[in-house]
Amino acid sequence: MTRQVSQIVATNGCGVLLLVMLAGGFLPAAAHAQVHVNVNIGAPPPVIVQAAPTMLFLPGPAMYVAVGVPYDIFFVDGRYYYFHGDDWFWAAGYGGPWVHIVYRSLPPGLRKHNVVQLREFREHEYRVYTVQGPKFKGKSFRAASGKHDDDDHDNDHDRGHGKGKGRHE
Repeated sequence: MTRQVSQIVATNGCGVLLLVMLAGGFLPAAAHAQVHVNVNIGAPPPVIVQAAPTMLFLPGPAMYVAVGVPYDIFFVDGRYYYFHGDDWFWAAGYGGPWVHIVYRSLPPGLRKHNVVQLREFREHEYRVYTVQGPKFKGKSFRAASGKHDDDDHDNDHDRGHGKGKGRHE
């Protein structure tokens, strides 16, 4: 075997290095590699509505939801949350700019219920709101765009104790 090894070393310069590494036990037994994956979700398409959406309080999950718009926008603890695709975003107002948020950082109410359940709560409360019209006894407010809405607080009519920083109905 020694003759075979010396022939390999003589014919191939790389064989010398390999032989030294094998003899000395320098080949790593296990490589310790760290892999970091950074996925840029990017911002969702902008929320475009003609007027600030009405936010209705959902008693079951104890949060507000935008109604009459084709978006899943919720208001919890002073922030707006927008579900788009499979991702969550938050903003100071319903018009963004939206910042991606990981699921585990959502408020407990949004984590407790899946989006399908939240939509069912929204549809139920919206039916009550549209049937009762001006006699609606639930909590509601007009959503804040997030851009200089603080000027409107002099004219707020807080029927529902909403804290949406927008015009209350």
